[in-house]
Amino acid sequence: MKDKLAFVGCGLIGAGLAANSLLTGHPTALYDTCDTAIIKERITAILNTFVTHGAYTQEQADEAAALATYTQDLAEAVRGAVFVQESAPERVDMKRELYRTIQETCGRDVVIGSSASNIMTATLAEGALYPDRIVVGHPFNPSHLLPTVEIVVGKDTSQETVDFAKRIYTEMDKVAVVCLKDEVGYLVQRINSQILETAILLVNEGYASAEDVDKAIMYGPGMRLPLCGQLLSIGLGVKGGWRALAQKYCGTEAPKEYLVVADGVDEEIAHRPPEIGNEWEDIIRYRDKALIELQRIQGRL
Repeated sequence: MKDKLAFVGCGLIGAGLAANSLLTGHPTALYDTCDTAIIKERITAILNTFVTHGAYTQEQADEAAALATYTQDLAEAVRGAVFVQESAPERVDMKRELYRTIQETCGRDVVIGSSASNIMTATLAEGALYPDRIVVGHPFNPSHLLPTVEIVVGKDTSQETVDFAKRIYTEMDKVAVVCLKDEVGYLVQRINSQILETAILLVNEGYASAEDVDKAIMYGPGMRLPLCGQLLSIGLGVKGGWRALAQKYCGTEAPKEYLVVADGVDEEIAHRPPEIGNEWEDIIRYRDKALIELQRIQGRL
């Protein structure tokens, strides 16, 4: 039997993560102040989505649903859990109050991950009984389908807590990335905000229509991002990768910032599973095959 996980606040984000927990075999407690029948319907609808699109069988969905317990009693929900994902509204006072009850009930035995999207980990953990056992674990909507969860390390967060949160998210079939600086925006929003601000500017200054700005991303570099990310995708465009980029486009030696990225991309390639390529040529073959498949999904091929 896998470890019990608890989900506190089961709106769209919390319920989506709880469904991931159920589908990966964890006994899962779902807490919310609203009628438990509503939360159960929400979970059933998410599981049905996976079945409808062939990701899981109906039998697997039924087995997952049987692992769920629903309650309006917070202490009952978290008792015996090793990890609690909090997805309450973006109110610091409310979240801190929940943490106090959780930690009074479970002591140091539980790690708390918060779905907060715009609050620093240090702010959330301030005044907690065990601030080192709290992290931001920020997912993305729809949380049951998008794998990424950002783990944001606060000033008091222990390495043990980070490692444990990463293990739990991985067990839930999520892709955990660690943000080492506890700043608003975390990783993804800092990247995405730059793209969004530029897109808004291009439309408002008459460079292109909103439709063409979206098409430029949808049918251009945006197609590569799910396959190789941003840094690896750019590196694949030049023989020699990031170390050769500056020479090719600027006629200069690579600046130290490029070399730092180059070393990081080398590590990234080494960590990739073989099925998506962990050698340069294999990654390109995987990318090209996937781009053809993606265009088939888009109806272009």
